[in-house]
Amino acid sequence: MLTETLTTEENVIEERVRILGRNRTLEGVLTYPTGRATCSVLIAGPHPFLGGDIRNNVVATLSKSLASQGAVVLTFNYGGVGRSEGGPTDWPAVMSEFWKHGTFKEEQGWAEDTDSAIFALRQWCASPPVLVGYSFGCWTIVNCLRKEKFQSIVLISPNHKQHMFTPLCICSAPLLLIHSDNDFTCSECETKAWFDSVREPKTRIQLPAGEHFFRGHEAEVASTVAKFLWPQDANSEA
Repeated sequence: MLTETLTTEENVIEERVRILGRNRTLEGVLTYPTGRATCSVLIAGPHPFLGGDIRNNVVATLSKSLASQGAVVLTFNYGGVGRSEGGPTDWPAVMSEFWKHGTFKEEQGWAEDTDSAIFALRQWCASPPVLVGYSFGCWTIVNCLRKEKFQSIVLISPNHKQHMFTPLCICSAPLLLIHSDNDFTCSECETKAWFDSVREPKTRIQLPAGEHFFRGHEAEVASTVAKFLWPQDANSEA
C-alpha cells in the first residue's frame, strides 16, 4: 500500500509503502524502474542492533542499483525500527541478551516480518521473487523458505555460526554467496567449509577487504549481484 513518493530519479522511482504483517504494520520502500520491470527482489537487512534499517549502506545501494537495471525492489524495517510497529517489548533486556549471547528469542518476530514482506511482494509482482539477505537478513530469509518457487537466493555476509541455515536444503533455487576475505564475524576458511556443505546449484564470490560492512565496497557488491541475476548482460559487456 503506497503512502508517499520519496524520490523520482532519471530511471528509478522510490516510494514508501506499508506492509501488512501478521500482528503489525511495517514500513517499507518500493524502488522500481520507470521502464519495464524484469524481476522482483526482496532485500532483508542486517540486525536492528547493527545498522539494520532501510538506510543501511549495502541495502540502499543494492536497492537503487538493481532497480536501475530493471528490478522491482522491496526493502523494509523490522518491527520496532523506523515507522514499523511492534518489536521487543523490553529493548534494554533483549539488547543485553544480544551482547551476551549474540541472539535472543524475539528475533523470530523479525523473521516473521521478512515473511510478511515476501508475501507483500508476491501480491504486487507476479514473478517469483529473488530473495537477498545481508548479514542477519540472511537468516531471516532462509528461515522463511518453503517449497515455493523463488528465482534465486543471495546471501551477503551470512554468519552460519550464529544461526541455523538448514532450511536452505528445501529450496532448489540457484544460490549466490558473497563474502569478504576479512569478515570478523566468520573467517574465510570457515565460510568456505560451510559453503562446501551447502546444496547445489550454488556460486561463491569472495570480495577483497570488504570486512563485514562493505563500507566503500557497496557498488562492487551490487555489481556482483547484478551479474548473477543478469548473466547475459555481463556476457554482452565482456
